This record gives sequence, C-alpha cells and structure tokens, in this order.
Amino acid sequence: MAIVVPAILTDDENIYHDNLLKAEHVTNLVQVDIVDGKFAANKTIGPATVAKFLTNANLEAHLMVKYPLNFVDDLVKIEHVSKIIFPYEIEGNHHDYIYQVKNNLKQVGLSINPGTPIEAILHLLDDLDMLLVLGVEPGRQGQEFKEEVLDKIRAVKKIAPGLPVELDGGLRFENVSNIKEAGVDFIAAGSILYKADDFFVAWEKLTKLAA
Repeated sequence: MAIVVPAILTDDENIYHDNLLKAEHVTNLVQVDIVDGKFAANKTIGPATVAKFLTNANLEAHLMVKYPLNFVDDLVKIEHVSKIIFPYEIEGNHHDYIYQVKNNLKQVGLSINPGTPIEAILHLLDDLDMLLVLGVEPGRQGQEFKEEVLDKIRAVKKIAPGLPVELDGGLRFENVSNIKEAGVDFIAAGSILYKADDFFVAWEKLTKLAA
C-alpha cells in the first residue's frame, strides 16, 4: 500500500489556495513544490504564500532550489509545514542543511534527480526522515515517467528498509501498480489530480489503485 500525497506546483497564489482547499478535503498530508527558477527553469510560489494560507493539513515543502538555506529559515517558522525536502544536487554541506531543519523540530527529507545514483547518498540515509525519488526532471509537471527510477527505489528499500520513500513525478493511472510494487511508501500526485476533469473522482481512482 502507498499513500497518495497531492502535490501543488504553481506560481499563482490563488491557484495554490484553491488546490490546497481541494487537498484538505481528502487528506491531511500535502506536498508544496517550491522552485526558485535557478535549480529548475520555472519559478513557483515561495514561503510567504505558504505562510499566508493557514491549513489543518501537514505540508511537506519540496524545495527545488539552488540555495536551500535561503528558504529553510522562513519555512521552519511556519507551523503547518511539518517536513522540508531539499535536493541532493546542490552545492554546500548536506549535513548542514539536515541539521538546520532538524534543529527546528521539523522532519527532513532529501530528493534525488533521475540521473543521481543511489551510491551518492548512502552516507546520508541514516540522518533522513524520508527520501524522495524524482521520476522526472525537476520543476515541471506532466513529464513522461522514467521507469529506471524504480530500480533505485528497490535498492533503497533493501539498504534501508525502514526509511520512508516517496516517488514524485510522471505518475499515470497506468503505472501506479508498478510504482507501488517497487516498494514506495508515498506517491506524490500533481497533474494527474489537478488537471483532471474532476479532482475528487481522480483522487478516488488513484487511492484505490495505490491501496
């Protein structure tokens, strides 16, 4: 069984709020993508928008940014942000980012791009609360899923079976079964939900497939 997590990626705070309200109706865990226009080509809403709209849901802030410290300082002050995920493919000391988040009593996650080998992050796994494996290149919804990332998920589950793993990107109704069988604990769902004709019908179908 995998838990479906609605994933919001937008540069419009009104769309963000509307998407958040939809997600609140079906779950208490929501992912918010924050892109700085440098780590990936596009740019989204930032911590100020996340802070502006209160929610009873727990938010995981998925940072796709070049300099995480510039964002973590603001995000750790937001009560409804429970987890902060930063990318492996950045400059600087990863342990510094991990401890900055943990010292502020938030959970910390690490994301890896499709081209990053599992071997590169083995020394960090013990310090993480979760690992997010990207099934597409970061920053844009609607891309084709890279099947080879399923082998990464299987490898991580053998090395660190107790570490929660989330798959993000490229989700289709047709590939949910393969993703679930790879051993993921969470599946982030963006365009499959928010570009559907009916969010709630898509949610019901997706959660049944993931169960």
